[in-house]
Amino acid sequence: MNFSNPGDAVERYFQRIQELQGQILESQKETLVQVAARMAETIRHDRRILTFGTGHSHMLSEEGFFRAGGLAAVVPIFFSMLMLHENADISSKLERTAGLAELLLNAYKPLSGEMLFIFSNSGVNRLPVEMALVAKESGLFVVSVSSLKYAQVAPLSDLGKRLDEIADIAIDNGGEPGDALLPVEGANWRVGPSSTITGALIWNSLVVEAVAQMAASGDEAPVIASLNMHGAESHNRKLLKKWRTVNPHL
Repeated sequence: MNFSNPGDAVERYFQRIQELQGQILESQKETLVQVAARMAETIRHDRRILTFGTGHSHMLSEEGFFRAGGLAAVVPIFFSMLMLHENADISSKLERTAGLAELLLNAYKPLSGEMLFIFSNSGVNRLPVEMALVAKESGLFVVSVSSLKYAQVAPLSDLGKRLDEIADIAIDNGGEPGDALLPVEGANWRVGPSSTITGALIWNSLVVEAVAQMAASGDEAPVIASLNMHGAESHNRKLLKKWRTVNPHL
């Protein structure tokens, strides 16, 4: 694609992201409402919503944690060596290494009836797929967020399964294989990834819907307030007193 004028690439990238956003809403609105209803029910029963991701998908797992306008019931599964800031090569190798999922999940003492969101753009790397299998064995309700188009062409791990095949509900982020959206004339590889943007949009739309559903039924959702707002500190203190007992990161 030839971008002859300054700003053409910026405009085209914005257009593609907007197109993806529209496609996700049009094709999966009912699915998103269904997942949000499950989230609301999980919270009503004082159960946690766990999140997990490796590599850049770790950012989506963290997006739901201790977030202004987010939910105190969200517990990310953190392991620093899976995060890119420790060592990118080691992180990439670990998400393709067998046997880690059970150790990571069990450290959080999962309970049957809790939820686990797994963010994995390709949907094929071993650790996210293994995590889904282990979580279902533990009685967790698993929701995946990945690119189904990418997963169809990416090489499978030795497990021989895609994440969307294992999850109870699979949400498609609509991304392209390889994540990057735009070919640029003169560049060897496409640029402009989409998975972080669409992943955060999907997640926060679920939070909004879950809170709305709880409010409609007369239940108060455990929404975290920004500490820069008056009254937020005392509000958050009450929430944390409850959820800190089941969230090692609070």
